[in-house]
Amino acid sequence: MKALLIIENDRIADIARFYLRPLGFEAVRYRNPLKALDNLDEIEPNAIVVSARDFPRHWKIITQVARARWNKDACVIVLLKGDLFPFEEAAKAVHIGVNGVARDNLDDRHEQAHFQHLLKRYVTVDESRSAERVAPSAWDRLDFIFSHPSSYSPVAGHLETVSLAGISFIPDSPALVADLEVGRLIEDCSLRAGDRILSLACAVVRSDRVLGLSIADIAEADRGYLEDYLESCPEREMRALLGRGKASD
Repeated sequence: MKALLIIENDRIADIARFYLRPLGFEAVRYRNPLKALDNLDEIEPNAIVVSARDFPRHWKIITQVARARWNKDACVIVLLKGDLFPFEEAAKAVHIGVNGVARDNLDDRHEQAHFQHLLKRYVTVDESRSAERVAPSAWDRLDFIFSHPSSYSPVAGHLETVSLAGISFIPDSPALVADLEVGRLIEDCSLRAGDRILSLACAVVRSDRVLGLSIADIAEADRGYLEDYLESCPEREMRALLGRGKASD
């Protein structure tokens, strides 16, 4: 698969290329958006990553030309936005066919995960979907709590990442989980995803500041719901972005 990068900033382009590689993409990078347009048919990209900060006008033209040739499934278009990205621009991005928007701060772990997730949503990648981890954001409703298997005390904390395979979790009170060893089964766990609370059992796979848990047991219906919820992260972000813009009008 080929990814066309239209990014002027060398550092952002290098980081984007780094995170595209594990997904099976060979990156072709252009600093000049007009040259990229001239070679669009020759490249036939499976994905286009364009910087709205570097090219605030050209990204619209690039998207429109690409959409005249390929639909959203054939060519994923990801827009990298800067600190200032008004509601009108977000609305236009949705209207002309951008698949998703990510901040261009790809040094941030959450932005890295979100960037990759936008691509995984639309293309087939080599790695298993069950290993895809989502870092909860403001537009998600993801929380986790469990009952200690011996003391039965509730253990709350900060959910770092969640996937169909496992959970990374930072307890509010590390002392409560200091005795949890790798391999220990925690049968009473609750994961809120959107409007539903899912019951599951987890096994400890890492026991340090960040508690690593693998999902050992979950109802098939709940698993399907969780898969759909995690897959819809890009749509939630776009709706939230558009909603904030309308509220400010």
